[in-house]
Amino acid sequence: MLNTAGTQRRKIGRIFLKIPMTCETINAIDNSYRTKNVISRDINTEGILFRSDEIFPLNSQMNITFKLPVKKNIISTPIKIIRVEVDEEGNNFYIGAVFTQLDENDRIDISQLLERIDINKILEVAIKNKASDLHLTAGSPPIIRVFGELEVLNLPALDASDITLMIYSLMGKQRIKEFELTKDVDFGIQYDLENRFRVNVHQQRGFLEATLRWIKANILSLEDLKLPEVVKDFTRIKDGLVLITGPAGSGKTTTMAAMVELINQEKKAVIIILERAIEYLHSNVKSIIKQREVGVDTNSFAAAIKSCFRQDPNVIVVGELGDVETIKTVLYASAAGYMVIASCPAPNIIQAIDMLANAFPAENRKQVLSQMATCLKGAICQTLLPLKDKKGRILATEVLVANEAVRTVIRNDELVQISEIIQTGATYKMHSMTHSMHNLYQQGLTDVYTP
Repeated sequence: MLNTAGTQRRKIGRIFLKIPMTCETINAIDNSYRTKNVISRDINTEGILFRSDEIFPLNSQMNITFKLPVKKNIISTPIKIIRVEVDEEGNNFYIGAVFTQLDENDRIDISQLLERIDINKILEVAIKNKASDLHLTAGSPPIIRVFGELEVLNLPALDASDITLMIYSLMGKQRIKEFELTKDVDFGIQYDLENRFRVNVHQQRGFLEATLRWIKANILSLEDLKLPEVVKDFTRIKDGLVLITGPAGSGKTTTMAAMVELINQEKKAVIIILERAIEYLHSNVKSIIKQREVGVDTNSFAAAIKSCFRQDPNVIVVGELGDVETIKTVLYASAAGYMVIASCPAPNIIQAIDMLANAFPAENRKQVLSQMATCLKGAICQTLLPLKDKKGRILATEVLVANEAVRTVIRNDELVQISEIIQTGATYKMHSMTHSMHNLYQQGLTDVYTP
């Protein structure tokens, strides 16, 4: 169990809380009472937001009653309406109100609820322990992955309702609606100036659960990442496809961000970045950088790439080659004079190329490989190895440069020969994963040994 002591508490804000509540109003003419049942949207110790099919006048006052999760006592308190807005469907209203005479014990109960499901303190612990990932799973304490190993935090177990309240508090109304429809959603959050998290929300055995990946806001350079010098050459090509491949969690997005930043520093270009959830935030230096999030700024990778052609791009960065239409448009773009950097989850370069070709019907394989032979300029495969002192990880890489021999074996569907070309291609700045891992071992940086 990891120690969580000493973390500085952040200010607790409003949390998503969907519970039934009753509003009681007084008719000013005859002093009669009228009640209406509504559903709350979120709450904090200062006030509450609820949804109603009836509008309430600003500055009007009423009494509300509701019961917090777990707690048995009913809270009854007066409120004053301070905000009214139409909901996203245009049929109902969101009513914002402040508590005017909240009992101190009730305030403490709300504060304790906020404290219990405050995700900020868990994120703070994850950052302090340099965790790459944070898992929120029903019935278990939060679990983090540190240097590739899972560790259970010394915190209470989370029940399903806790996780729902935590995660919904990070999501806007539209994302909540999307998740409840699809049962999966990805997005990014800015924790502070130096740290971001990529969030995947999913359902498992009927429970909402989440995986959050920690992203340092500062973008590391190619030198910081200890990527080979040939990667700089890839960033300077005018057109064609550069593949970044490797297993999940191997730092592909970080590598692509470093490549984009070098282009940004070196030349005037229009760079369009397409991601499922925006991770690193880029600022314009010499280039114009546009970052589009699938599901928020566009409906799909394929649609966004097609749209790129009307946006005067020089470089298109694609965070995920996950379907036939996306692969097809990437190949078209890279053959049409654009530079495309694309990520593909595969354990090595041969399998990445084979996987992209296999996404199409068998009768199209030869044509796809022919297109790839024409447009591919290079590929990087990477993995992270534990440092010898176990206090971090280091990048091992494999590099393919698409010379005439590479283009020929891809066109002829003789992909197995790529390994030999890489092993003998030092003149072209190629090297194998085995060579990279062996060098790291010889330098005493890792205990992972590859003969």
